[in-house]
Amino acid sequence: MRAFRFRNLIRQFAVVLVLLLAWTPVIYAQAINTSSIYNNEAIGVRGAFGDWSIITNREQAPEELKPNFPANKGPNDSPLFIALHGSEQLFMRLLTETYFDDLEAYVQVLGQGITSQGLEITSARITTDNTAVELSYRHPQLGLRFLERVALLPDSQVIRMAAWTLSAEWDRYAADIAMAFGAIELRDVINGQPGWQTAWAGIDERLSTNNLEGLSLAQAEQVSASTLSCTDPGASMLWRVESPALASTGSELYLFGSIHVGKAEFYPLPNEIEDVFNAADYLVFEVDPNAAADPAVLLEMQSRGMLPPGQTLGNVLSAEVLTDLRRVVGSIGIPVESLMSMQPWLLTIMLTQLQMSALGYGAEYGLESYFLSQKPMTTEILELESIQQQIGFLENLNAESFLSYTLKSFESGSEEVEELIAAWQCADKQPLTEMLFSEFDAVDITAQQRAELDALMESMYTQRNSDMAKKIAGYSQSSPGSYFVVIGSAHLLGEDSVVALLREEGFSVTPVRVNPED
Repeated sequence: MRAFRFRNLIRQFAVVLVLLLAWTPVIYAQAINTSSIYNNEAIGVRGAFGDWSIITNREQAPEELKPNFPANKGPNDSPLFIALHGSEQLFMRLLTETYFDDLEAYVQVLGQGITSQGLEITSARITTDNTAVELSYRHPQLGLRFLERVALLPDSQVIRMAAWTLSAEWDRYAADIAMAFGAIELRDVINGQPGWQTAWAGIDERLSTNNLEGLSLAQAEQVSASTLSCTDPGASMLWRVESPALASTGSELYLFGSIHVGKAEFYPLPNEIEDVFNAADYLVFEVDPNAAADPAVLLEMQSRGMLPPGQTLGNVLSAEVLTDLRRVVGSIGIPVESLMSMQPWLLTIMLTQLQMSALGYGAEYGLESYFLSQKPMTTEILELESIQQQIGFLENLNAESFLSYTLKSFESGSEEVEELIAAWQCADKQPLTEMLFSEFDAVDITAQQRAELDALMESMYTQRNSDMAKKIAGYSQSSPGSYFVVIGSAHLLGEDSVVALLREEGFSVTPVRVNPED
C-alpha cells in the first residue's frame, strides 16, 4: 500500500500544474500514408470517411496498433481496417466474423468477450427485424466509451464496426462518429444483386430500448456536487489574512485554495466566496493566465517541452519505462510515435490531463479559468510566479522517475483522483492534507524514493511556498485595496504551507465559513 501511495503522490504533483496543459500543445499530428477511402469489392464493403486515416495492414499501423493485424493478413481478412481520426483522439475498427444461426445468440457471445476485458455494457439493442445490433459499452478505469454496431452480410458473416474515444470527449465527436457509421455501404456480392446500401440505414427507428436479455448492463454512476455529502458543509477553501499593517491601510487579503481542473457543476461557488472575489481590486494567480496569449511565451514553451533535434524518448528513457509508456498510451489508442519527441515532464503532464479528462474534469472549468472569465473589468491581475519559472520547476525534476510513477498509477489512480477532488469540494482539509503529504512520514520506502521525495518536495512545495508567502506578505505594504489570492490548494495545507508561513510572520490567517444553503 505504501508503494502505491508513493506512486500516486508523485502523480498528484502533476495535477498541481495541470493548468499548463491549456497552454501547451500536447499531441502532435502523426503523418500516416493512408487513404480516407475504403473499397473492398470482394466482400462488398466500401466507405469514404473524410478526416480519417484508414489503416489496413501491419506495415501501415503505428506500433500500438500492429498487434491488431496478423502478420500474414490478406486484404479480406479481419480486421478490414482500423481508422484514426484527424484529432488522434477518436478511433474506429471494421471487421467481419463468421455468423452462426441467429444474431442474438452471436451477440451473447460477443457480450461475454466484451465484459471479460473489463468493459461494461451500458446498452444493448437489436432491430425489430433481427438484422442489426447496437451495443454501447465503456472502460470505467480508462474513461473510454465505445459504440459498436453489428449487421448481417449475405454470405453468413457479420460485419462489426466500433468507434471509441474518451468518455469526456464523446459529445465533441458525436457528429464524426455518426458520419463514420453512415459512410459504410454494403453490396450483395454472393447473389449478384446490383447497387449499394447503407449498412445501418434507419437503424435508430428500427432499434428497441435495451431489449437484449442475458447481457449484464452497467448503470453509470451519476455523482454531482448536489449529491456530495460533506462532513462539515460550512467549511470552505477560503482563508482571511489580517495584520495591523493591512488594517492601517484598510486593505483586505484573502487566500483561496484552488484545483486547476473542474466541472461546470462546481459553479457558482458559495456566496461568501463569490462576494469576496467580486469585491477584489487585485486578483492574484500563481501565473497570469493571460501570459499564455504572448506568442513569444508560447514559442518558448513549445521549444522547452520538446527534446533536442535528433533525440527521442528512446534516447532518454530506460527500456522498462518506454515499455510502460507504449502499454499505457496504446491502451487509450494514442500512437506513441506522436509523443516520442516530447520531454518526459511534458508527457507526464499530458497523461495527467488525459486522466482528468477521462474522469470528466477539464482545465476550462478549473478555478483559474472561472475567476478569469468572471473577473470585473476594474480588477487588476497579479501573479506570484511566471510560466518560465513553473516550467523550470518541472525541468529540474527527475524526469524518468516522475514519468515512471505516473505510468504505473495511470490505470489504477482514478479512485484516488476522485477522492482528492471530493475532499476539495467539501473543504475537508485534514483528509486532503493526508492524501497529499502522508507519505513524507513513511518509514518503509527506499533510500532512492526518499531522496526523490525530498527533492520533489523542495522544488515543488517548500521553496515555492516560501517565495509565494513573501510576495503575499508584501501586499500588506503595497497599494491599498482588496487582494484575492488563488493558488493550488496543496500550497495552503501542511506544515510548510503558505498559511503556516504567514502565521509565523505574525499574520492572522482564519478559515472562512460559508452557508451551505447558498
